[in-house]
Amino acid sequence: MEVPAPDLSGLPADILISIFQLLECPDLLRSAAVCTFWQKAYSTVRRSGVCPSRQTPCLLYCNEAAGVRALGMYSLSERNAYSLPLPEPPISNWIGSSHGWLVTMDEKSDLMLLNPITGDKIALPPVTTMEHVKPVVNDDGVLEKYKMSFYDGELPRVEDTPYACPLDRYGDLVYLKATLSSDPSAGECTVMLIHQPYAQLSFAKVGDAHWNWLQMHSFYADCIHHDGCFYAMTEAGAIDVFDLNGPSVVHRRILPNLVRMVQKCYIVQAPWGDVLQIIKDESLDPEQPDGETYVTAYEVYKVDFVELKRVKMRGIGEYALFTGKSTTSCFSVKDHPGLMANHLYFTHDDHDELLSGKDDPRDIGVYDLENDTRTNLVDPEPWRTWFPPIWFTPNLAKADAICTCTQGVSTSASTSEVTASS
Repeated sequence: MEVPAPDLSGLPADILISIFQLLECPDLLRSAAVCTFWQKAYSTVRRSGVCPSRQTPCLLYCNEAAGVRALGMYSLSERNAYSLPLPEPPISNWIGSSHGWLVTMDEKSDLMLLNPITGDKIALPPVTTMEHVKPVVNDDGVLEKYKMSFYDGELPRVEDTPYACPLDRYGDLVYLKATLSSDPSAGECTVMLIHQPYAQLSFAKVGDAHWNWLQMHSFYADCIHHDGCFYAMTEAGAIDVFDLNGPSVVHRRILPNLVRMVQKCYIVQAPWGDVLQIIKDESLDPEQPDGETYVTAYEVYKVDFVELKRVKMRGIGEYALFTGKSTTSCFSVKDHPGLMANHLYFTHDDHDELLSGKDDPRDIGVYDLENDTRTNLVDPEPWRTWFPPIWFTPNLAKADAICTCTQGVSTSASTSEVTASS
């Protein structure tokens, strides 16, 4: 005798919502498609803006099957890949990921924020409002290209010949990395952009009409928002603080340069409150006879802002680090059991290498900070090499209270369209 299936719609709404608040993104989206009652509970959770509270990072990437209308999403919590639909119009690249939002660009290299889970889009100021950019129009007044000036703020103003670039190539060449001060679906948000020339900084608040240039400050590699300010780190490891909260920007250097050259630096606020500096180095592998094979190693330092020094850490214990084009982040493995403790998850983010070899394999994997060894994230690797894959922490809160780009755009991804691809 066949036992009838239980009536899932009979669960009390408050219990169902409490369960939903514990689910990872793929399970939550699948649950919303079970029945109308569950869909309503899911909508309640999403509108609350506080659920789900503990999402494990995923890897977003492009693949051949999806083309430009969908993304691949590899879930670290489930060790499974999914297909995630993208709203129109297509994006041409991304340069950051923070608070569940991507910083993307369109075919004219204009930047916007995109939540790929909800489909919400938020326009940022046009590229032509940046200090170093001048539009070039043809005889019909149609925008044809951009010219970028080479200027760092010194007076008297002296600069090289401006660099002219097609609209669709400008962003790939000029934008290096972007990070957000906060979740834009929860209120006010500022975007800090590292860009050429000379890896300078510009920022814009959501709703601003133009980008604001932080002149006389150059060669930055990474940035986070911490204690109400932006902490920007130079390629040489120095850390500067920018307070944007007053009538004028307040800048001060709080940590000097490293005493040695390094390949890459990252800055992150740990969940326990400390600011950490991650140093990436490459050296020739002595075990390889060709003399051209490099070994990558990572070191983690605690930043002591009182003594103005760095203290090398033996490890990060029950935590995992994430580096790449996304905002550098740190997660507790107790809260995210799909992650490996004392490991660093990395994606390929060398700007010059990404541009010069768009078809080259990408260096993506997991680094064991105790044993100085690395493993592939998944085998075989499902992603295309362009756009470069990026870490993303899902955010299901709708941006109902802010100005989104809705004209001609579908602003809500159907929950039934997030499907497993492997």
